Amino acid sequence: MTKYLITGVFGFIGSYLTKYVLGNMQDISVVGVGRNTNQKNLRRLEGFLGDPRLKIIYKDISKNNLTEIFDGVDIAFNMAASTFVDYSIRDPKPFIENNVIGTFNILEAARKSPSLKKIFIISTDEVYGPILEGKWSENSPLNPSNPYSSSKAAADTITMSYYTTYGLPVIITRTENVYGPYQGCEKVIPTFVKKALNNELLPVYGDGHHRRMWFHVEDKCRALLHLAEKGTPGEIYHLAGEQELENLELAKRILKILNKPETLITFLPDHNIRPGHDRRYALDVTKLKSTGWAPKYNIETGLPEVVTWYVKNTWWLD
Repeated sequence: MTKYLITGVFGFIGSYLTKYVLGNMQDISVVGVGRNTNQKNLRRLEGFLGDPRLKIIYKDISKNNLTEIFDGVDIAFNMAASTFVDYSIRDPKPFIENNVIGTFNILEAARKSPSLKKIFIISTDEVYGPILEGKWSENSPLNPSNPYSSSKAAADTITMSYYTTYGLPVIITRTENVYGPYQGCEKVIPTFVKKALNNELLPVYGDGHHRRMWFHVEDKCRALLHLAEKGTPGEIYHLAGEQELENLELAKRILKILNKPETLITFLPDHNIRPGHDRRYALDVTKLKSTGWAPKYNIETGLPEVVTWYVKNTWWLD
């Protein structure tokens, strides 16, 4: 039986990956690592917490000894991270602790594991900074603009040093904006849905023409599991669906799905509220596609499905 390690098991993507593995794969067991969490986050794993193939270990990757979590592990996914840019601007310290020191602790524990075949360090498109035209490749220079993206860029460089120096079988994946059910309510899609349902104003930074690419959480999990088989250690891969929208267009689409008026959109002065707010990110996914992977979702089908999930599960938004 293949043994997977998934840190950040109670998080948005870590919990989805755990459920996807246990629900769709045979002869797999999962060690899930997470900090003590609230009952709401536990509900991300509803239906699987009693599964004998899932073992939960409570650890803080930035503070605790992690050697035991790699016992017998074949494939590891480090999904544990602090991720919200606005929070990193207000208080960078947790981002340095979780994303830099936490990654270092993971790598140190991983290199003592004789069973480990691959370890994935999950990164972000934001490490490159903004790109107004074209797309970043995996070889593009790092140019982060805010404490969150800087902490991820630092973690990436440390990770590659562990491949070069110690031969640790690391793979870095950099992903665009991920969306799906059970996402943290501070993120833009749950925020827009909640405010629209309550007939409150949807806050759009600046002129609304900042552009982001969107990637369904299931496609991200499928891509990670695909690379667990096809990916090459020491490489960086972009995981992206190439579905690009302006933030203003995203707000309009959500309002249309919910049959709400566009007058609910309000514009906030970007430079005062969100310094370091990059105009556009875009990733080239030629390398991933060359391994035989293709996305299942596009924004036309994925966004209505996800918005409908939040409408049916307003308890999560509350």
